[in-house]
Amino acid sequence: MFQPQHIKDQHRDQRRALIIAGKSPLRSLISTFLSTMGCACVMVSTPQQLAGIQDDRFDAVLIEIANSWMPAEQTILSLRELHPGLSDRILAFTSGITNPEMLELIERYGLRQISRETLLPQIWTALEEFVAGSPIAKLAPHSMEDAQLIFDSFRGPLPAGVRSSHEPGRHLAYRHKNEIVDLLITPEVGSGRVLLAGQVMSGGLGMANNNGLVVLLIDGIKTVARTTTNKFGEFQLESEIIEDPYLQIRLREGRWAAIALDKMDWAKKRLPD
Repeated sequence: MFQPQHIKDQHRDQRRALIIAGKSPLRSLISTFLSTMGCACVMVSTPQQLAGIQDDRFDAVLIEIANSWMPAEQTILSLRELHPGLSDRILAFTSGITNPEMLELIERYGLRQISRETLLPQIWTALEEFVAGSPIAKLAPHSMEDAQLIFDSFRGPLPAGVRSSHEPGRHLAYRHKNEIVDLLITPEVGSGRVLLAGQVMSGGLGMANNNGLVVLLIDGIKTVARTTTNKFGEFQLESEIIEDPYLQIRLREGRWAAIALDKMDWAKKRLPD
């Protein structure tokens, strides 16, 4: 079994790890290993158990990313709310093959993924880095960045380079580095729903490499719709009128743009009774 170069006094400043996992064989393997290294482990597998450890202190969190008992995204956001100081100390692992959506989740939230092949030494190395406050512990960058609102049809005229539209609804435009996201939100009469039609455009209104970008519509902590852009960078999403909407778009090179959409009370007012 892997051994560190030296083990500090277990009774002085004992390490503590939170393990969020289902009934996978890796859960027992990890907890047994950490216990033999003098680390106290707390294991949870339900949202209720997670809420019950709000006042506890942990040096690291290990999340089974494909755990069917607790949706991964809800778990991450709940954890950040309960323990905001642990945002840079989350390690993601899986008992099986990591599918593309799970890889996107790891990327969006800047998690540090550990492979099954060298699982135990990676966990111990990361834990020592967290305790020591090493900058190496922050290898996984936070790739989610806020996009800047540059136009809102409810407030002012179109900026140069953004297409105008005479369709009903709310026209918005956002800038993120060299990309512009052009968005039209239209209430759908008869269904009580809204249609979000958008386009991701690169500098100079180019559309190169904007095909197949992942676009997610989020309501609070729940992903309510998902699509990808076509070869022109265009996309469409449809949903109910939701309370706390925002978009997340995976741009090139693993960068993510977060787009806050404001509340949709205005859409309800534009629909007939």
